[in-house]
Amino acid sequence: MDIQLTNDADKMVCQLYKLYLEKRKSGVNKDNSRHFSFSEIKAIKSYANWSDSDIKDTVAEIKRANLGTMFLDGGFLANDTFIFYMENRFKNGFNEVVDFISKFIP
Repeated sequence: MDIQLTNDADKMVCQLYKLYLEKRKSGVNKDNSRHFSFSEIKAIKSYANWSDSDIKDTVAEIKRANLGTMFLDGGFLANDTFIFYMENRFKNGFNEVVDFISKFIP
């Protein structure tokens, strides 16, 4: 699968996948686990200093990579391609995603 993302979008995809896995682990159904409100994305520590515009621009890039749907308010709904891409990228699941993300947190 050839998905090309900027570094910012790549990090965001990993953060969203981590949230997806956390939701699933806590018993949220798949459909609801794939939905990320703008406020949920903005609450991710990595984006605390980002402008709303930068967050929305990065979500739009992820949408353009055909990984999901962007809502007018900046929220995002991951699609099957998103899940498939991330499952194949991080074969060991949650711990591997967390390890990858921790490399970007100062």
